[in-house]
Amino acid sequence: MDFLHICHSLGLETRIARCVLDIQAQEVQEIGGKFLQEYIALNQIEESGIEKWLKLSKGRDYEGDEVMLELLVEMYKKLERLEQKLSIKESPYIPLELSLKTHSIGHSVLCFEEELQEGGLYYARCELPVFPTKIIPLFFVMLTPSVAKITKIGQSHNHSYDAYVVECERMEIRSKREVE
Repeated sequence: MDFLHICHSLGLETRIARCVLDIQAQEVQEIGGKFLQEYIALNQIEESGIEKWLKLSKGRDYEGDEVMLELLVEMYKKLERLEQKLSIKESPYIPLELSLKTHSIGHSVLCFEEELQEGGLYYARCELPVFPTKIIPLFFVMLTPSVAKITKIGQSHNHSYDAYVVECERMEIRSKREVE
């Protein structure tokens, strides 16, 4: 399927890169309720605690090794997750009905292998495979059965998602050059 052509015909001026992401989703009637609460909570995690401290420290002169600092922060977060798993038996996330895979992604765009309800509004969580791993909560609307536009995503998560899209585009360009 030519997702780039579909996006341009919908007025979405973005580049599309091949990328498979696992996404948990559920159709919702509106942006609200327990899904909005989880969305807010996941965005606050990104903006609080050690994450906030790390962002602030990056803006200042730091005498130590930045990579080592990132690794230590990631180890700290893993220990927090292990502690949480040991103390709580069930997932802290709302169970979502759908397990989806993207075929391709673009800036504010998700292109799915599966077909969903056109015009449907969905709440979703996506685990972005970057370092450190990020669980990104978002809302999207299906413009066609296979193309969605992200309508609500936290500012910090949007920055991470867009950076990942750019990295996917770079990898696609590199692989095309290697074939030539």
